[in-house]
Amino acid sequence: MGLHLPGLLTILGEHLYSDPTVALREALQNAHDSCERRRAEERAPDYTPRIVVRFSRRGRFIEIADDGSGLTAAEISEFLATIGRSYTSELRARLELGQGEELAAAEQLIGQFGLGFLSAFLLAKRVVLTTRSYRAGSPTLRFTSGGGQSYELEEIASERAVGTTLRMELKAAAQLLLDGETLAHAIELYADFLAVPIHLAEDEGEPSTLPVNRGEAPWHRGGDAAEHEQFVRDRFDVEPLAALPLRDVVVALGDDRFTLPLAGVLFVPPGSVTSLQEWGDVAVYVRRMFICERERDLLPPWARFVRGVVESPRLRPTVSREALRQDELFRQAQAGIELQLIAWFDTLSRERPDVWREIVLAHNDLLKGWALQSPRLFLAVGDLVHFETSRGRLTLPQIRAAAGDTIHYFSDDSGLNQERLLFEARGLVVIDASRFAEEAFLKRYAAERADVSLDQLRPGALSLFTAAEGALPQIRAWCEQQGHRVRTVRFEPESLPALWIYPPTHDRAKRVQEALDRDRIGGPVAELMREFLTRRTPAGGTSPVLHLNAGSLLLQQLEARGGDDPAFAPALDVVLQAARFFAGKRMNPDESRAAFQSAMMSLAALLRR
Repeated sequence: MGLHLPGLLTILGEHLYSDPTVALREALQNAHDSCERRRAEERAPDYTPRIVVRFSRRGRFIEIADDGSGLTAAEISEFLATIGRSYTSELRARLELGQGEELAAAEQLIGQFGLGFLSAFLLAKRVVLTTRSYRAGSPTLRFTSGGGQSYELEEIASERAVGTTLRMELKAAAQLLLDGETLAHAIELYADFLAVPIHLAEDEGEPSTLPVNRGEAPWHRGGDAAEHEQFVRDRFDVEPLAALPLRDVVVALGDDRFTLPLAGVLFVPPGSVTSLQEWGDVAVYVRRMFICERERDLLPPWARFVRGVVESPRLRPTVSREALRQDELFRQAQAGIELQLIAWFDTLSRERPDVWREIVLAHNDLLKGWALQSPRLFLAVGDLVHFETSRGRLTLPQIRAAAGDTIHYFSDDSGLNQERLLFEARGLVVIDASRFAEEAFLKRYAAERADVSLDQLRPGALSLFTAAEGALPQIRAWCEQQGHRVRTVRFEPESLPALWIYPPTHDRAKRVQEALDRDRIGGPVAELMREFLTRRTPAGGTSPVLHLNAGSLLLQQLEARGGDDPAFAPALDVVLQAARFFAGKRMNPDESRAAFQSAMMSLAALLRR
């Protein structure tokens, strides 16, 4: 196979990274690694590393200058101008064979693939790199490239200090970085934790006194819980309900164990909304360098109410270093984070129950849904989450204390407005389990507790009514003459004279039928819908059943007056139309208009009496 080098350079330089500003990250990383290489190789006791980022609106360039190890001509040829070979990664491999200081130095080196220098051409139409190696007798060299397969290298007379200056002459599209605030924000995003201070300067002005990057996070200096919480406030602009400093993960491999370095902080934000504002993401840093902002797979899938920052030198980025490779080390970090979260929640529930209760209340719906994915999380939150009931928001222990060990609930709130009144009249505490995952949560709760049973209440549940077939014969006869299906029963409260009870499939069947009638559905889909109507239509049809309350004083008075009384029919019509609206079922505009007009005409007739 052949290799077209200019095409390869274009692909790597322009299409490897999704965001052109990543080039700034790669340049800062190279400057940082140059400083760390000098620290590791020269071992000068008085060496103080420093990076200066200088920008010029007039000159339309950005310069990144470091006082690191610099480069010789041979190193430029072997590493800078050789795609895929990295001085940093080779040095790190050598240092990792040592002990003590050498191992510590290896941990500070970031570079890996030998591709980062190419990213400069995302921003620059031309790059000029001026460098002088720390090695004795090294000259000052100037490397110039326009992004093609050739470059110019010359020795210049300048006696500059040891180190490297990379000048990127910016393309028009990249000149948005020639703004001090924008550039500072980008440096802070990518290099905030780098131990080498980064100072900002404009044109020939003096660099800023204070570095742009903070140089460390609380976990780098062994900070306490309060420092981690303050970091969350600063980094995420939010007041955390609680924060968890992460620790190393001990991984067992048969009889052997090894430690996976892991640091950072996880926290619980103040609130969330199911499906709309779920989090469950972390910002990721590898060797103190920012990789990505919204990594969602490092946290367990149920932790959608958790955010944070995770750092580990062992996590391995993809070639573009904008995401993580999901390899065995990634999965071990996942498992370790999940264990730490579960242990943290357990500790909070025992030692800081007020904080744990606040977390559960803030993320109530999410916790109910995701607890179904984790038995240990379910055990932790089962008695703490709240449900909407006929008596307000209650926990399951509160519901059991008020109503015994049978938990009453409904999962379909369609047409249940009137049933709720009946349930409450019977003294039942009824859970509205119609929202996300709540019915499944209740079933899991009952399955794990032998003393708990569930009672699912449905529209028109027979347990709400007592038969009274011989009562109100005249009223029943009149209603049947109007074409209604009728039952005479007794139910509480007696102040409610009548109810329309609809089959559970009424609303769906009605919508499908309306769509068919208006030719909104055709072809094979229409046949499927007709089949659905046939299968889902109850034996008695989809029309509602009128339940007359034999205990109602109003109906008893109308029955006593009899059908010959002029007020009999208008009063009953008002009762039936009021019950129709109270049922809360879907009516089309014509049905609503007809019901309202009928009620108004009946009221007018009563007023004329």
